[in-house]
Amino acid sequence: MTIEIKQEPKVANIIAIKAKPRRQEQLSKLLKRKSGATISQIQSAFGWQPQTARAALSTLRKAGTAIERSNTDKGSVYRIVSEA
Repeated sequence: MTIEIKQEPKVANIIAIKAKPRRQEQLSKLLKRKSGATISQIQSAFGWQPQTARAALSTLRKAGTAIERSNTDKGSVYRIVSEA
């Protein structure tokens, strides 16, 4: 007596995993909002220190992204004006 075991191809068992957006992409999304983002909002979104948030903005600027800063009663608000 023989028992046949039917195995499905391994490819069928693989679930496609969507890649997480990178931090720079997430930061860009925050800054593209109509209301923009403050340093404290960026800090709380990523768990960064203030200097890290400012460095990330600087990195975006060096990559060619135009970032506008406006002063409000909440502090400086940053928005992306145009991307490279």
